[in-house]
Amino acid sequence: MENNKTTYVIFGASGDLSRRYLKPALKNMKYGGTIVPVSRKDYGNLKNLIRENGEKIFHLAIPPEAVPDAIKVISHNFGKDGIKIMLEKPFGNDLKSAQNLVQYIDKYFSEYQIYRVDHYLAKQSMQNVITEKWARNNIASIEIIASEKIDIEGRVNFYEQTGALKDFVQSHLLEVAAAVLARSLKNLEIVCDIGKNECVKRGQYEGYRQEVNNSKSTTETFVSINMVSNEPAWRGVSIVLSTGKAFHEKLTQIRIKYKDNSEKIFNIEHEPEAYERVIRATISGNRNLFISSGEVLETWRILDAIQKTWEKTKNDLIIYEKGSTIEEVMKM
Repeated sequence: MENNKTTYVIFGASGDLSRRYLKPALKNMKYGGTIVPVSRKDYGNLKNLIRENGEKIFHLAIPPEAVPDAIKVISHNFGKDGIKIMLEKPFGNDLKSAQNLVQYIDKYFSEYQIYRVDHYLAKQSMQNVITEKWARNNIASIEIIASEKIDIEGRVNFYEQTGALKDFVQSHLLEVAAAVLARSLKNLEIVCDIGKNECVKRGQYEGYRQEVNNSKSTTETFVSINMVSNEPAWRGVSIVLSTGKAFHEKLTQIRIKYKDNSEKIFNIEHEPEAYERVIRATISGNRNLFISSGEVLETWRILDAIQKTWEKTKNDLIIYEKGSTIEEVMKM
């Protein structure tokens, strides 16, 4: 991409996402355009920082509550034409905030200018799942697991505000489920009594509260959700999403279990080049790797009842030891 003329602007350039993923991706791509790092203190000086003409990509690697101010300042300084906006997870904090965010962005930019990033969709191992031809009538269950060996690694403020449900289920696992289900989220539902801990479980690894200096924290570092689809093609198929931190191994898998007791497993690998694909796709205008506003709202619709129940109920939190397996925690 040595001759690329697109100006690439990173809001939140000093943050963890930029340091771990965006800057290495740009370096590996040999990005030839101008790269402009931006922090909150630069908002009043954007026109001096960004002098280049032509297309501009604004990658908002910032929390959802900071997005409206960034959108407004971009529009105020550069208008609408020749602008692309990349948004990072989580896309809102709940259904209402996601609806408000979509409506707010729509006042300034068109949907085709918005690129909502889920780098999982850009992984080659994930693309293999998307192109798989399923024998739907023979599938008994779908299990999607994202087990992490690391804990929160000092990201106290972020994780206390986010938790596993918003950090991984809303933004990754539901999109993986959508890929398996041919991008169909609108028929997914949780049909049990969430308060009885039957089809939704949440947990927290031992020592988390000391780590975040909050003895009453109920932030979940583990969550598992059992869902069903009302779509005729998937009716009767159990769909389970599970994720957590501080487990015995790092593993991301899609397990398809068939009615004859056979099983097919897809391993979703760590792929450093995934963000390179995301950036290239944004430049070229390829929207296949990105999430629509409608999909975002569907993910929050599915999780809305869980969030509302958890706000009222505090006694269902499982405390598990570091190094446990997801299967062990599920039995607790």
